[in-house]
Amino acid sequence: MTEYNQGEVFKDSSQKGKDRQWKERKLNNINLAKAFEELEYKISENIFSCAEVLRYKQQADGTLKLYQTWFCKNKLCPICNWRRAMKYSYQTSLIVDEAIKRFPKGRFLFLTLTVKNVPGNELNSELSNFAKSFDRLFKRAKVKKNILGYIRATEITRNDDRDDFHPHMHILVFIKSSYFSGAGDNYISQDEWVEMWQKSAKLDYTPVVHIKAVKPKGKNENDPNGMKKAILETAKYPTKPIDFDSENIEVVRDLHEGMYRKRLISFGGIFKEIRKELNLDNIEEGDLINTSGEDTTSTTAKEIVAIWNWDRQNYYVR
Repeated sequence: MTEYNQGEVFKDSSQKGKDRQWKERKLNNINLAKAFEELEYKISENIFSCAEVLRYKQQADGTLKLYQTWFCKNKLCPICNWRRAMKYSYQTSLIVDEAIKRFPKGRFLFLTLTVKNVPGNELNSELSNFAKSFDRLFKRAKVKKNILGYIRATEITRNDDRDDFHPHMHILVFIKSSYFSGAGDNYISQDEWVEMWQKSAKLDYTPVVHIKAVKPKGKNENDPNGMKKAILETAKYPTKPIDFDSENIEVVRDLHEGMYRKRLISFGGIFKEIRKELNLDNIEEGDLINTSGEDTTSTTAKEIVAIWNWDRQNYYVR
């Protein structure tokens, strides 16, 4: 079992021995806080304080279980988004498992919906329109009759050359097996998806839309859990870390104001019903400490405390 001695550099590794990179994430968090500070946002203080003190319980197998800290929950925070990604993966796995049990013949599609890039000052309104357009698309008769459930994740990337933003949606769609049947008019072609999205989003141009069936690949092809792995790989949490420096702090402002009060993750159909039945916590705003189910940590387990040292720029064992 790993010994944690007072004053030494703190290391937190997964069960597979992979470094969880708290130091690197905290340094990126500090860069974000500095950008907010330069933009004169008061929330910079909260972001600076994110995950300063980490309290763990050491399990019987030597691994550490985080049981207490404070997270800022800012949508751009690299630490909080990492925790959200863990939570998102866990919840998606539970929901997909249960959905397959209930509809074993159901199939999965991966749908990507896009619109043209927009400048930063239009991002907030565009995200509102995007969500309304999605609702119109999934209420269309031909879509609605095929759908069992979906997970929708909105991602925003930036084009550095053009200095604008590209909002797009990744949707894991759970459909009835009859979607692919030869009889009837259930199947929706690529061109039809494009046409329906164009009308639903009220666009005066032809948008880029990708639709594909989710299938196991390579070494997972014959694995009984291959399909689930392919599904989880497809449905990754959408937020990617952004490098912040003195030259692009305006990007921080644009993204912060653009995503203000916007829900980036949503569940529909049977996925929404299962999520409610399982009483799963809110991914974006909820608990980021316990990201994978009930906390079974023993109350008698040894406590390990790691504190961020601002001078030495690392976590040290207290």
